[in-house]
Amino acid sequence: MFADSQIASATEALKLPSLQTPQLLPFALSLIAQRLAAPWQIVRLAIKMAASDDELRVAATPYGVAVTIALHDLSFVAACLRTDIRRGHFDYVGEQLKTLHDGVRGLRTELDLRNDSTWGRQLTSVRADTSNALQSEIDSVPGRVRRILRQRADKDIAAGAKIDATEVEDAAALIDFVAVCRTYASELAINEVTLRTFSDLQHYVEQSTEGLVQSLRGGDARVRAFRQQQVKAAIRFCEVLFGHDYASLMNRAAENAVTGERKSSRAG
Repeated sequence: MFADSQIASATEALKLPSLQTPQLLPFALSLIAQRLAAPWQIVRLAIKMAASDDELRVAATPYGVAVTIALHDLSFVAACLRTDIRRGHFDYVGEQLKTLHDGVRGLRTELDLRNDSTWGRQLTSVRADTSNALQSEIDSVPGRVRRILRQRADKDIAAGAKIDATEVEDAAALIDFVAVCRTYASELAINEVTLRTFSDLQHYVEQSTEGLVQSLRGGDARVRAFRQQQVKAAIRFCEVLFGHDYASLMNRAAENAVTGERKSSRAG
């Protein structure tokens, strides 16, 4: 937390005349920002020096460049997030979303920004670009899940049909992505689509898992291996959506369904 004591220390360190030039001050502020756990908080130094949160007064001081640095940093994180989403890389999405959420909220809260100012438009652009990228990806998740779990008639399942394990893990990562987005949805303008999609996923996966487990109790033995793969995928999704305990419960139900079917076959 870049609080008053740290701000005072940084201000004192920056008093050197050589650091107060238009050429060097931005570099000095950038170095400070890089040492912060939350780089957007560098704007607090500019607010302190201006003795005001009004953007016009902040911009009138040499330290106004701190706001530009913070906005540039958020723009870079947003660009990295969009690139990772396009490539299907979700390892750092949670961290990126937190950085963007905290930064956007922090700037909107601590600075009195005008919507039509340069800084205001930059912040709006970061928020809108992030929202569009997230919404597009979130909208695609239910379809990916349905393609894997969709129940089909025995005659529509080819002999030896298999489910790609990589596709299952990719879908599980996307479900987790939607769950992570819920945490930061409001500030990034994706609240409605995130809540709706997550709720739809929970309902669909729960209903599909129960149906698929029941399908193990009967049907053509020729396609049972494929249905077991579907059940395995459904349980993987349950683990992401509902937790380990629920997934274990459904796994036991699936095992019981297979065991019961085998006993029934032997009895026949």
